[in-house]
Amino acid sequence: MSLPAHFETPEDYFKESIQFFRQYERLFNFANTEILVHKILDLIIIEDAHFKDVNIFDKDFDLPKNSDDNEFLRTFFERIGKFKVDHKEIVTDVDFGNNIDVPVSPKKKHEIVYLANELKKVCEENSCEIVVDFGSGLGYLDQLIYETTNLKVLGVECNENHYVGAKKRQRKYHEDSIETVKYIKHTINEHSDEKILEFLTDKFGKSSNFCISGLHACADLTVDGMNLFLKMADAKALVLMPCCYHKMARDGSKDDRFKNFPISNCLKEIFEENKGFEFLKVPFLRLAAQPPTVDENLEDLVFNLLARATVQLYAHKHNFKLKRKKRKAVRIKTVLNDFSIYLQDAKKGFALTPENLLSANAPKGENAESDFDLEELHSIWRETQHLKVKAAIFILLQNYLQPVIENFVLYDRVLYLQEKGIEKSRFKKIFDEKISPRCLALISVK
Repeated sequence: MSLPAHFETPEDYFKESIQFFRQYERLFNFANTEILVHKILDLIIIEDAHFKDVNIFDKDFDLPKNSDDNEFLRTFFERIGKFKVDHKEIVTDVDFGNNIDVPVSPKKKHEIVYLANELKKVCEENSCEIVVDFGSGLGYLDQLIYETTNLKVLGVECNENHYVGAKKRQRKYHEDSIETVKYIKHTINEHSDEKILEFLTDKFGKSSNFCISGLHACADLTVDGMNLFLKMADAKALVLMPCCYHKMARDGSKDDRFKNFPISNCLKEIFEENKGFEFLKVPFLRLAAQPPTVDENLEDLVFNLLARATVQLYAHKHNFKLKRKKRKAVRIKTVLNDFSIYLQDAKKGFALTPENLLSANAPKGENAESDFDLEELHSIWRETQHLKVKAAIFILLQNYLQPVIENFVLYDRVLYLQEKGIEKSRFKKIFDEKISPRCLALISVK
């Protein structure tokens, strides 16, 4: 990412950003499931007649253009404009076709092809002979690099099944790459530099310049990759796709701070001065990782938001915790915006467990689970219906906040590398965000 044009120094940018985030913290500092519990929508002050003559759910509705008569919205858009960063559009022509014959989704194919293309360019420009691929999975990216370049590849994977699967695929479909593409099982951390150098020497002999890559450098993996890049002299380039910022590890302090956010000295100092640790927490970073555009119908999004928040409010009122019984507690695409159907799914997908087993509401018995009171849930749901427009605005405002928050997080990482002497560090859009929302690559060269 980069410094927005409005600002001359990183210090000014970070200071004003934190002040802006503080002003609008209630738009992000609770999980969206808790917007009714914490009455977040009360923040959005709208006169009854304000959107009377427009349909906010129309796909062509433009919220900024319809905000002049509302002080809250007008001020928000006046302030957020200065934090905007424009990225150049990606080059759609790659050196090798836009398609590859692997059993993955079109989104994944797009990511593999375009990252391989970027790696080819970066390695050529920086005389790298090897790509060290963090989180190599089943080896799809590694094999495409082999097929389209003269580069060697060391795939590093922590998952046993993926590691074994990559080697099986190689023997079955890519036997001619066995001497050039090597796989090792290892969990990357900030101290992996000696292991990586051992692996490289063992697999490829004499030392050579290499490039570190990662298609999904989740949570702390991007920062670990950055620190490893700084430690290893032969690591001449770095191309990582960061994601899942909210899953970064905490440092164990009483303030529940993140170990790797912020990391630049510049932002650390400003963070302390402005007590950023008090409100820039998990929900803030979750929003940074959220897809930056709304491809779904806004009415569907509003229904899902309010329905889930209704169930959360019900649990809160009765001192219950909601625990998912399966990965997708509610099959959103099958409920047809019908709250009765939603509740039937929710009953199967969530368990209600008491916050306090000594509570009067707490069920007895081994499983200690309660059932949903459908009549009360329908009553809460009916009370939310006047909030639909506010809920839509809440969703749209989060969409405007997302790239601003992500830029804040990622510019901290760029500045960290620059403080360490790696001036050629930047974020570049290399994927089509309509296909793959996580489209920004950290590119750094020595």
